[in-house]
Amino acid sequence: MDGRYIRQTLLKEIGPLGQEKLLQSRIAIVGCGGLGSIVAPYLAGAGVGNLCLIDGDLPHVSNLHRQVFFPTQSSNTKAELLAKHIHRLNPDIKVRVVNEMLSKENIQDTINKVDLVIECTDDMMCKYLVNDYCHLNKIPLVYGAIYKFEGYVSLFENKDTSSIHLRDAFPKPDTSIPTCSEVGVLGTIAGIIGLFQANEALKYIVGLETLSNTLLTYDCLGNTQFKLRLKKTFYSDMHALFEQGDYLAVSCEMVPEISLETLFKERKDYELVSILEDIEHEDIDNTTFHSPLSVFPKEEWLQSYQDHPRKVVFYCQSGKRSTQLVSQLLDMDSNLNIYSLNGGLRRFKDAH
Repeated sequence: MDGRYIRQTLLKEIGPLGQEKLLQSRIAIVGCGGLGSIVAPYLAGAGVGNLCLIDGDLPHVSNLHRQVFFPTQSSNTKAELLAKHIHRLNPDIKVRVVNEMLSKENIQDTINKVDLVIECTDDMMCKYLVNDYCHLNKIPLVYGAIYKFEGYVSLFENKDTSSIHLRDAFPKPDTSIPTCSEVGVLGTIAGIIGLFQANEALKYIVGLETLSNTLLTYDCLGNTQFKLRLKKTFYSDMHALFEQGDYLAVSCEMVPEISLETLFKERKDYELVSILEDIEHEDIDNTTFHSPLSVFPKEEWLQSYQDHPRKVVFYCQSGKRSTQLVSQLLDMDSNLNIYSLNGGLRRFKDAH
């Protein structure tokens, strides 16, 4: 091991045996943004031998204050960029890259044969999807979330049906909680909670005491934290819940979307606008307009729209950024006839 892990193996709580456990371990990281981009390099540095990085989204300049391993502009996904960073950090680590957003349809093929899952997204419904799937399949899960200046961490061992999981603390998704893009977040809280998550994963793999059945809350403004001991309170049929649930992001349900099929069937009725950054932009057809999201002039655009009302479809790589933009514009004027392209440029390229 050329001395790479000597500072860890000197610790009697880890030692050569614990280091070997890390080298043989397989961990999936769902979401490679603010939390995942911190978790992954620390696990790689510690010698976690096999990492699966799951994220189909591209970095956006408005997130770089907390996603500090990404360049200002890139046409690669977060998962791809993070994998490259890990290879430079520790070329002995095996990394599997999944350039897709996790969904109920792909979770079984994506999260399999792993020892631990770390949930690092800012998507409320994805957190419940991962929680429910891991509980049903007895996969240990490290949970993490951030909100403004606060963060939350726990570890759910999921040994059997009696094990405590996320729904014992929060039975149903609270769809009233806004995302980081809606209310803002201090970048350092992502780093702190990401480190807490990595710490829980390392301790679990080597057999040290973890936050199992405990929810840790940290406030970075007052540098205060407290632990809440969780009790079993959720007894609903998880199998039925998983089968019946679609786990779709709430924002996608609230924001008008349009499919590729409808767009091209009625193409003359819509103005198509790409909000991709210059380095990643591709026209869908020869009448596409381009206005990068990082410099998108919302006030000016609203004024021009009022002069010439029309149907407008915005698109990005996956539909996530365009959904957020449509939501923000509708908050400014609810009468706008605007849409987000479902699946974005990636779905168009898959279809062609």
